[in-house]
Formats: sequence, structure tokens, C-alpha cells
Amino acid sequence: MDTTTETTPLRAVAPVCTLSPSPKRSSSQLLAERTMAAPADHGVAGTVIRIADHDVKPGVEVDMGGGDAWPQIRDTILGCDILVLSTPIRLGHPTSIARRVLERLDAELGFPLAVNTAHLARRLKASAYPPSS
Repeated sequence: MDTTTETTPLRAVAPVCTLSPSPKRSSSQLLAERTMAAPADHGVAGTVIRIADHDVKPGVEVDMGGGDAWPQIRDTILGCDILVLSTPIRLGHPTSIARRVLERLDAELGFPLAVNTAHLARRLKASAYPPSS
């Protein structure tokens, strides 16, 4: 009997929300790179994306049009299993770029949440919780 199972390697992405574009030095970039290196030793493929290097438009839609770079970044994020947001903290708050990334991720709450809620409802109904005696 063959008990081996094939698994898909985990994928991780680390959006870097420093305010300065490349090639300026960034401690958030360094932190993201080191964070992605640790799981790489265990077969996790990691990607670091410096958001300041891309034209990510403000808004809460999947695509804000006009050269918005978010759709490609979004595809990378949605294709990953692990999300690590790397940002400096300024005056007790994440950077404006980090807030922009979070706003853009807000567009993902509608559809996937509805799907997950429906899936959970079906699972609960199927399991008849609480069990009947």
C-alpha cells in the first residue's frame, strides 16, 4: 500500500510598506527578506513586494483603473498561503502605504467571506450540531 501523499509547497508573500522606493535602504525590506528566508529552509516559496515601487491607487476596489498596479499584486497575494505585512511604525501607526494595502485588501472581504460563511453553514448543517440524541 502506497502511503505517500503529494503536497503542494506553501507560498508566502511579504508586501513591504516602507515609504521609500527602491533602491533606498529600508529596515522593513530587510525584515521582510529575512522573514521570507526562514520558511524557505522548509520549502516555502517566498516573495517580497516593495509597494512603493508600484503605482497602487487608493480605494477599496479590486481594480481602481488608470494604471493601477494592485490587480497584479492582488493576484500574487491571493495565490499565497501566508501573508506577512512589513511596515514601519510612524507616530504609533503603520505607514500610509500599509493603510492603503489594508484598504485594498478590504475589497476581498465581500466575496470570499460570503463563500466561507455559506460553506460553514453547510458544514454545520451536515454535522447536525448540536448532535441530536
